[in-house]
Amino acid sequence: MNLERLWLWFFPRRCVWCSGVTAPDAMLCADCADKAGPALQPGLVPDTDIPFVPVFTYHSKGAKILLHMKFHGGRNMAHSIGCAMADALAASKLADKPGWLFCCVPMTPAKVKERGYNQSELLAKAAARWLGMEHAPGLLIKTRAMPAQHGLSREERQANVAGAFAVADPGRAAGRRIILCDDTCTTGFTLRDAARALREAGAEDIICLTYLRTDLEEGNFAI
Repeated sequence: MNLERLWLWFFPRRCVWCSGVTAPDAMLCADCADKAGPALQPGLVPDTDIPFVPVFTYHSKGAKILLHMKFHGGRNMAHSIGCAMADALAASKLADKPGWLFCCVPMTPAKVKERGYNQSELLAKAAARWLGMEHAPGLLIKTRAMPAQHGLSREERQANVAGAFAVADPGRAAGRRIILCDDTCTTGFTLRDAARALREAGAEDIICLTYLRTDLEEGNFAI
């Protein structure tokens, strides 16, 4: 048992649908697990060859937990959500090779100051710790401020993020296998541009990992 799992004896893992206490090795409590339905299957980031692992759809109860974490100061859920993401990644077997490095989609310093944290950074840190993998905070940076993606059309989202990301330390990305984390994937444009920056810096392999997966065509208003 690693230190992360020992820590759970004192600070129990929370269900990522209802926030109730759950088992140390479970992302959902027994009641929510009975209602969850089939797990999402890994796929590809839209219009790319990049492997993609989501945990739940935006239609699930998981969206409420993420909204609380993202917009209402609920950073205490980051550990449990990050562990759920790590569980989904482990189940996919996509990161079974050694040497993976976690990073996240960045926010501008001004946005981090306004919110108090980058929720994707907290999720990447928790997932990396749960799996005993390396975490590189600040590996990706935003090259410019831009409007939030929610509320934009597909075309506006694509233009909004084009060229918006860069690697702060290319030497740390070169030749590495990298797991790129974000809270939600809608069109995939954000993940695609962040992955572009990592590839230009010489990343060997990339897997994208998010908590929620949604789509504009489904009529969702992604967070």
